[in-house]
Amino acid sequence: MQISDPLLGAMIAASASFISAVVQLYINARRQQAERKAGKPVTRKSGNWLAILGLILGAAVGGYFIAEYKTAKQRDGDVAMRQEMTSQLRNIGEAATRIEKAGLQKNAQNDAEARLIADRQRGMEGVAAVIGVAPCAIAQTAAATDSPAACSEANGLKVSVCAVIPVAASLGDVQLFTRLDDAAKTWAESKVQLGQDVGGAKFVDAPFERTQVDSKEVCQHFLHWDAQKSRQARIVVRFAL
Repeated sequence: MQISDPLLGAMIAASASFISAVVQLYINARRQQAERKAGKPVTRKSGNWLAILGLILGAAVGGYFIAEYKTAKQRDGDVAMRQEMTSQLRNIGEAATRIEKAGLQKNAQNDAEARLIADRQRGMEGVAAVIGVAPCAIAQTAAATDSPAACSEANGLKVSVCAVIPVAASLGDVQLFTRLDDAAKTWAESKVQLGQDVGGAKFVDAPFERTQVDSKEVCQHFLHWDAQKSRQARIVVRFAL
C-alpha cells in the first residue's frame, strides 16, 4: 500500500516528538541522579512536564497514524472487494446472457423444425389456388361491317392460376380442376387433364415457377373462350422438402 503525504508527515512528526521526549526525560533523569549523589536538593524542572507532554503528543499522533493506516488498509480491502463483486456480477451477467441466447436458439430451432414438419405435411396434402373467370368478351373488330368477332380458342382469355409454396420445395404433381360458377359439382368431380376441352375452356402449357424472396409461385395457364357463362379454375400443387 502506498503511504499518502499526510500520513507520512504525521508519522515523521510523531517519531520526532517521541524521540525528543525520550531524550529530554533521559537528560532530566541523569541530572537528578547527579544532584542526589552530590547531596543537593533535587530540582523539579518544567522539562519533565514538557517531555511528558511530548510523549502524550507523540502517542496521540502515532495513534492517529495507526488509525489512518488501518482505515486506508480497510479502504483498499473494500476497493478489492468491490472489484471482486463487480467481476462476479459481470460473470453472472455474461452467463445469463449465454443461457438466454442458448434458449432463444433452442426455441428458434424448435420453431424451424415445427415449420418444416408443417410444410412437409402441406406438401403431401397439396396447396390449392382458385380464380374466377368472367365470360369471354371480344371488342368489335375494325371491319367495315362493324360486326363483333366471336369468342374462340384463338382469341380467348388466358389467365394464370398460382399457388405459393416454400422457396426450397421441389415441385411434385399439379392437379387441375374447373367448373362453371352455377355448377353443383364438387371439386373432386371437376378434375381435368392438361389440354382437355371442357366446353369453352381448358388448361394449357406446362406449369411454371416464379421465385419470390422467401417463397415461390407455381402457376398454370388457363384459357377461357365461353361467351355465355363464367367459370372457376383451380389447381392443387404438391411438393417435397
